[in-house]
Amino acid sequence: MACPVRRYPLKQPPNHEPPIPRYMMKFPDDLKQICTAYLGAQSHREGQSPDQARTAIQKWLKGLASDQAPYHYEHFIVEKGQDIPGCHVWVLYRSDKDTCERTISTLDLPALYSTLNDKSTGLWCERFTTPMPRLETNYSNDDYFPGLAKLASAEPKRHTLSAYWGAARDRIPESANDRFSKEDDQEELRRPPHLGSVKGLGQHIKGSNPYDNLCHIRSGQFWEKCEAVELEAYETKLRSTLLNGLGYLWDNPLDNGVIGLRFLRNVEKDGDGKEAVPRKESCGAGFFRNLADLEHWAEKHMSHLKIWTGAISHAKRFGPEMGLRLFHEVSVLKKGEAEFEYVNCLPETGAIRYMKLEHVVPL
Repeated sequence: MACPVRRYPLKQPPNHEPPIPRYMMKFPDDLKQICTAYLGAQSHREGQSPDQARTAIQKWLKGLASDQAPYHYEHFIVEKGQDIPGCHVWVLYRSDKDTCERTISTLDLPALYSTLNDKSTGLWCERFTTPMPRLETNYSNDDYFPGLAKLASAEPKRHTLSAYWGAARDRIPESANDRFSKEDDQEELRRPPHLGSVKGLGQHIKGSNPYDNLCHIRSGQFWEKCEAVELEAYETKLRSTLLNGLGYLWDNPLDNGVIGLRFLRNVEKDGDGKEAVPRKESCGAGFFRNLADLEHWAEKHMSHLKIWTGAISHAKRFGPEMGLRLFHEVSVLKKGEAEFEYVNCLPETGAIRYMKLEHVVPL
């Protein structure tokens, strides 16, 4: 059977062979979408953890029936970014949209907030449904597949769509026929809300993305397998370079189309209210106004070029024995495929300052 003809050619150079093997996930042909939900609980008291909210969310999550539970979830603490340091975050993955929506609705953030004794707490949910043709994944090795790759029926596949500018776009199947452009008639919808129109605190804010081709990325690092010399190299050099690059985006969010970008540290899924135990695992996760905004930073700005060259140098230095593992998952979403909800959150949280959400009411 002949391969479908691409309307738009690959960015991949002719006869390209990546210098380092890379893997992507191959999903079952009958899988239509992946549903991803990030939940957050933040404390507005400096240095304190939102323990009551955290315990309630963990209890809800642990109490889900097998046909409602996500096929995978992870627990994080916000270290830096467009949120409050110390905010607890969970990411949940499901393969059925209807089940995801029904289950998330049972959490009911406003109702949960009303039960909290500590009102200096914010709750939020950012979730999206990605059609499989608008999803891409990339993994540095064949022994570490976190996140949405935990779907039992997914299988890793080695590929050559890496190590050139535009590779991420090439890995998105729908890029064969869609440039994911910024539509001119949606320009006003892409503008952030007017300053002062949303406060966050004392408000219930929710809505969906009002324009097409919103991009989400989760880009992760796992260094538990690093030996002492590599561990020092990662923690003192490459990680600092990564945070400097993210720092540029946090300092210039409007110029770069950044929305709700957080740097998250994985913690053990204890679920019993004890102090969170950090893992040697982290990720940056958040939205860009458009895939082109993400690509422009990645290809043109020195802060990301330093990350890219630093990662290559690290791989060359440690070779096949390298313990560091890297991955990312990228979604390009149509209008209405992402849902945002914030209850009593500080205004720097998530999309509050950066996306016009239609429902803003006092609590």
